[in-house]
Amino acid sequence: MPTANIPAHVPNRLVRDFNYFDMGGETDVYEHFGKLHDGPDIFFTPHHGGHWVVTRYADLDQVLNNAKDFSSRHQTVPFNPVTVTLIEYDGAIHEDFRKLLQPFFTPKHIGALEKIASDLTSSLIDSFYAKGECEFTQEFALRMPIIIVMNLCELPKEDTPYLIQISEDMVRSGDPLVQQAAFGRVFQYFSEKIIPPRRVKPGNDMISAIIHGKIENGRSPTESEILGLCALLIAGGLDTVASMLGFIALFLARNPGHRRQLIERVGDSKFVSGALEELMRRHHIANVSRVVVRDMNYKGVEFKAGDVILTATSLAGLDDQHYPNAKSVDFGRADKKHLAFGRGPHQCIGSFLARTELRVFLTEWLKRIPDFEVKAGQKPVAAPGKANRVHFLPLTWKVG
Repeated sequence: MPTANIPAHVPNRLVRDFNYFDMGGETDVYEHFGKLHDGPDIFFTPHHGGHWVVTRYADLDQVLNNAKDFSSRHQTVPFNPVTVTLIEYDGAIHEDFRKLLQPFFTPKHIGALEKIASDLTSSLIDSFYAKGECEFTQEFALRMPIIIVMNLCELPKEDTPYLIQISEDMVRSGDPLVQQAAFGRVFQYFSEKIIPPRRVKPGNDMISAIIHGKIENGRSPTESEILGLCALLIAGGLDTVASMLGFIALFLARNPGHRRQLIERVGDSKFVSGALEELMRRHHIANVSRVVVRDMNYKGVEFKAGDVILTATSLAGLDDQHYPNAKSVDFGRADKKHLAFGRGPHQCIGSFLARTELRVFLTEWLKRIPDFEVKAGQKPVAAPGKANRVHFLPLTWKVG
């Protein structure tokens, strides 16, 4: 444990040896995170330069909601090598950039994409259905959401594999050098191939809207702001949905009773949507950070200005202080409200799109492949990080 990173204002009783990238040989992400509830609700770890961790739903909700005291200047631990436009901006400029993107995430606009998402889901299933098996992460989870984002941004389809790898390196790696290289590649891609022609001839896509938009009382976004937002669209558009798809598919593969409930009511959109909220409640994905703005005492813990707090929302859905039988998935649960898309001014702008993609997946997959399981003799591989992910998920089913 790198004890040199423990500041003087942190008492020893609140220090834990916790590296959120490393499960120490354990295989269940949520079981691993859930053990943190056996210790102090707020603790400090010296890993990744040293940072606080809040573990309870109420505190996660408070920190995410309170942008005045907890800044989004650094949203990841370790810090991103560049400032990521929108998500690492606070205040009025953050709102200005949200307004540039908001028209692309309205229910009306997303409704027009739903048919595309349904057709895409069916096409992907067609590509492996006859085999009676697939590796779900590579053959479906990583492909569906990125293709939707490529459509929104009107990016060339042939660039999809290249951008998937960039997104993986930006979000999955805990190595700052790997991250820096990934940001460099995505900046080069957009600055050389995508942005110049759209400066001359804008389209109706998000990239054109960003380039030609106005912020801060009429100024144009800078080149670095445009590139930062392009990088966010690639990483954010892929990551949350791909990660959630993996954990939902893994849960349903292992829990035929819950799967049967969905199969029997797959045509009931209200039930499917409610079940989806419960699955997201149980499988929070994001582990993002905030920066303390001022010296303050929060529930008896001394925070200093500049301290970093990891808001590990993975812990929110496991909190028995907030949810009765939190670890159980109950489609009839009365309170399914969750933090899967954050809270407060930085709540995920793409949450409606993500819900649409996930609902389309559940509906179309269960119509085509109602009964499936983890392939015998193989073990899924999941790991935590800035966004938890099922890296390897071999599924099998009977054809016909």
